[in-house]
Amino acid sequence: MNSPISLTKANRLFWLARYVERVFICLNAVKKYVDSDIDGNYGAYREYCERLAIPDVYESAKDFRKRYLYDKTSGVSVYRMLVNAFDNAIELREDITSESLSYIHLALEVMEQCAKSNARLSELQAVADYMMSFWGSIDENVFELRKMNILRLGRRLESLDMNVRLRTDWDKINEILKGGVLTNAEMLASVTDKDKVQRLKELIESHSGENHGEDVNEIIGCINRLFNTWL
Repeated sequence: MNSPISLTKANRLFWLARYVERVFICLNAVKKYVDSDIDGNYGAYREYCERLAIPDVYESAKDFRKRYLYDKTSGVSVYRMLVNAFDNAIELREDITSESLSYIHLALEVMEQCAKSNARLSELQAVADYMMSFWGSIDENVFELRKMNILRLGRRLESLDMNVRLRTDWDKINEILKGGVLTNAEMLASVTDKDKVQRLKELIESHSGENHGEDVNEIIGCINRLFNTWL
């Protein structure tokens, strides 16, 4: 049986999902751009910063790798994303179970250890693995449909947002939209902006291949205003 969910709890569930997914996607994306720099495309990380609207305050690719991953004082570092996920998970322990929380805690411990040793990017694969384990635990332990739909929607919206920003092929973006976002938005119709959902669908379905035009900013705007009553 589904019990009522407070606005605060809905907000925490939504952003927990988004931060967990953001950590996972960013770790994989950073590896790609760092590898590109190593292969001779010097300054590739600047393209990453531009696409994600991150202020380019880094002196070099090495400085970017270190500070973007581990800087505790930065609001945009991967470390900060993980802390934000953990803070929400702590408040939701009874909803997501201690097992699910433990995976984020373990990931945070790995980040702390890697930060101290300035570890290679490959050593952060454990963090990405823990993010996937978190979702496996959620699937096994969260039985209230409304809570699960909020978590799934947050995850899929973050995936959609990041893939649009990173200029992923539109076919994949369409799959994310149809494979989760629209379904979960419909199931949470009472707290979604139907006009934004429809406009998002129209914008994404009008694209194909790898062509990214001026619509990108409007798409991102729709994504981040679908649930503005929660934010």
